[in-house]
Amino acid sequence: MQPKNIGSYLLGNPLSATSVGELGRALPLDGQPTIRLLHVLPKELVGNANTRALLLRTAKQWSSVKDLHSLGLLDSGEADKAVYFAYEYEQGRLLSDILARCEQEGLPLSPDQAVYIIERLAGALLSVSASGSVYGCLSPQRVLITFEGEVKLLPGVFRDIHTTAAADHPALADYRRFLIPSLTSGKSAKPSADRYALGALLFELLCRIPFNADGRPFDPGARLGEVQSGAAGVEPLPEPILAILLKSCVPDSPETYTDLAAMKADLDQLITSGEYSPTTFNIAFLMHTLFRGEDESDAAADKEFLGLDREKFRPAPPPPPPPEPAPVQRPASPPLAQAEEETLGFGLEPEKSKKGLFIGIGVAAAVLVLAVLVYMAFFKKAGPSATETAAQEQLAKLQKEQQAMASKLKTLEDEKAQLASQVTNAKTADEKAKAQKALDEAQKKLQAQKEEQKRLADTAAATQANSLQASTAAKPPALSSPPPSATAPGATPSSAPVTPASNQPAPPVAATATPPPPSAPQSAPVPEKTKAGDFVELWGVDAKPKQINQLRVDMPTVARQNRVSGTIYVEVLIDETGQVSSAKVVKGLVSDFGMNQACEEAASKLKFSPAFKDGVPVKTKMTFPILVK
Repeated sequence: MQPKNIGSYLLGNPLSATSVGELGRALPLDGQPTIRLLHVLPKELVGNANTRALLLRTAKQWSSVKDLHSLGLLDSGEADKAVYFAYEYEQGRLLSDILARCEQEGLPLSPDQAVYIIERLAGALLSVSASGSVYGCLSPQRVLITFEGEVKLLPGVFRDIHTTAAADHPALADYRRFLIPSLTSGKSAKPSADRYALGALLFELLCRIPFNADGRPFDPGARLGEVQSGAAGVEPLPEPILAILLKSCVPDSPETYTDLAAMKADLDQLITSGEYSPTTFNIAFLMHTLFRGEDESDAAADKEFLGLDREKFRPAPPPPPPPEPAPVQRPASPPLAQAEEETLGFGLEPEKSKKGLFIGIGVAAAVLVLAVLVYMAFFKKAGPSATETAAQEQLAKLQKEQQAMASKLKTLEDEKAQLASQVTNAKTADEKAKAQKALDEAQKKLQAQKEEQKRLADTAAATQANSLQASTAAKPPALSSPPPSATAPGATPSSAPVTPASNQPAPPVAATATPPPPSAPQSAPVPEKTKAGDFVELWGVDAKPKQINQLRVDMPTVARQNRVSGTIYVEVLIDETGQVSSAKVVKGLVSDFGMNQACEEAASKLKFSPAFKDGVPVKTKMTFPILVK
């Protein structure tokens, strides 16, 4: 695909085409070349001014949300009547694309995998709600799963879009399927909307049919009754799962969840009960099975995209303004000396020239300045220069401002926590709206305060660096002092050689190397480039190893007879060829009946693609769980 300009970004190859717009890799036209995930909404969806205004307003609110469970919203704007959002980029696939590939390959999600995804999403929604925000637009198109098995939320920029003129737009069909029936046009999303959407998504992942097919108002309780009776054409749901769906998807149920934390607790209990034992490794294996080799092709494409020459895609600078008309030339006034001569032509004697006097004063001043410079250079005791003194004073001032800023930041954090508590404990809608408004204002002040504190920190660092540079430049050259053998018996202490302190390096020996000129800056040592076969920790490699063959564990007979079960964590050392050079159990079973050793032997037979660092294959270690049933 030929890259194209979208606002201040260069859009490259697409990652996914959703009903609410295309997502693709993008680079900023200016600044560091860092890949972003650019989401461009279709023009027909954002044709209404109110819809555009709501999307951009929600994006502005979401940009302050910094959460590990969601991709950060880095930028938003309009370009050529279209709205775009720039997200953080991670290699992976949308949940909607994963479900489509599962159907295509005839490989549906297992119950363990479905429960894992929902439990991670519950944790992400709960983390987002801690900042006082309702996500309000959960669907498979707003969930990204990385190739390492992590589950991430895309920014909730579509919250409350059902309250605009675009509510019935066909592009929002996926959004409406997960919209709680009680939300009609004009009503904003509440926390119950996230619990309902999470339950509806759990139903769809397990049953492989939509909970609400057309997004119209319906009876959720009757829908669950159809499934349990077999009328929906799918197998009945297990009782623990059905209980969670009744509490989340049926608003008028007497046991409806009052908050998201209660739903998360039930999901955690479901996992710890032993009936469902999902792991990140299971999801990573699913991604590797469905999209075999695509993670490596993505990494290669990203590397090529980062090396793209952005200069030829930058818009041409505007033409320079027309030159200003030249000023009107006026006749020059006669020189002052000439005017004086003309004035003195009335029989008066001109004054005698004082040129000689001025020359004498100039020579005396030059001799005095030279004497002062010689004294300052050779006799006056060295002290801080005016530049150093000014820099130190400015640094002390900045440090005082930083201390005051930190105190103010702590006050704002406490104020934000109190307001968040008021929002949670509000008894009426009016009280909650006022508290929410105050909380939003506090969050804006807090964000502005953090940016100001960062600016002060950067200024202080720059000032300190300038002070150090000025101090270094002010020191007299080392070669200007006479050598020890030339020191006169009556020399002053300032002319004697200086003995290096114990914490300072000794000066280089003149016989072995010629010292560099005093004014030449010392260059930083160049880090040694990684060599093939070096060991690099897993977090430090550029490309992680990928499993090639399948793990096969031969369960000992005695372990099978004793019904051994649990999770064994194995650490493997992978060499630069992808072979496992060693494997050991780092956390095993107490009464394992030989299972720990069996898992070690099985892990030692695995094969991986080698890890890469700086373009060369390297050794690394990784740990993964093995589930024993």
